[in-house]
Amino acid sequence: MSADSFDPKPAADQIDAICMRLFDSWCDTRNVISLTFLLRCWPMISMDAVSLRQLCNTLGELQESHGNALAKGQAELLVELKQRIDDLQVHGADDRAIIRHSRDRAWATSKLLRLCRIEP
Repeated sequence: MSADSFDPKPAADQIDAICMRLFDSWCDTRNVISLTFLLRCWPMISMDAVSLRQLCNTLGELQESHGNALAKGQAELLVELKQRIDDLQVHGADDRAIIRHSRDRAWATSKLLRLCRIEP
């Protein structure tokens, strides 16, 4: 696959899915330390390079500082997450795809808020 035909949306969706799995796992086990690290940088408003770098760095800090608090499956998810982030950064998702993804998330968030009758 050439860099020109790379679609960043699947990688971005996978990043969100992995973060959701980590979130659920850490909620179930009441792993407050890991949750604190994750919630510093997720959920992300956009998949821009700065947000991805922050997510990668923050969860890397977690792994370095508190790796012993992670179950094997959780550590494997962190490795997979880093690979997905690297996929996006290597292929350099163009700004239009990032903007489109941001608009999709903003639309979904506003719809969710309306459905729940939560006013911003």
